[in-house]
Amino acid sequence: MVEYIKGVNGIGKSRVLAEAAVSTAQLSKGHIVYVDCTDKLTLALPRSIRLINASDYAVGSIGELSGFLMGVCAGDYDITDVFVDAAPELIGADKYEAQEFFEMISRVSQATGVDFHFCIPDVSQSELEYSLVS
Repeated sequence: MVEYIKGVNGIGKSRVLAEAAVSTAQLSKGHIVYVDCTDKLTLALPRSIRLINASDYAVGSIGELSGFLMGVCAGDYDITDVFVDAAPELIGADKYEAQEFFEMISRVSQATGVDFHFCIPDVSQSELEYSLVS
């Protein structure tokens, strides 16, 4: 499953994503990974969630992000969910590239059983919108 939360900056997407990660960690029997561009959630997330600062790994494009996420999944077969709050800073792609990215991540999700959750800024979306990639 691949899902994302869209909305304008400052509407609370990151908070919702972090709360979803915490809730998932409480119910999951596997490992949870949270990818961000900062270390701001180091103390906010429980130790059961692996927080990865993508900036530490020089992830700066959509291609690098997809390779990074596949590497994360390949490195730990016990991962059940990956939360990506760094998508706006990392993707920086046009609509076509973003669509290709989400289709590829959807295939990875189906092949590995890992669920992916993203935060995506959208200046035209004044309220939070939850979507599944099919």
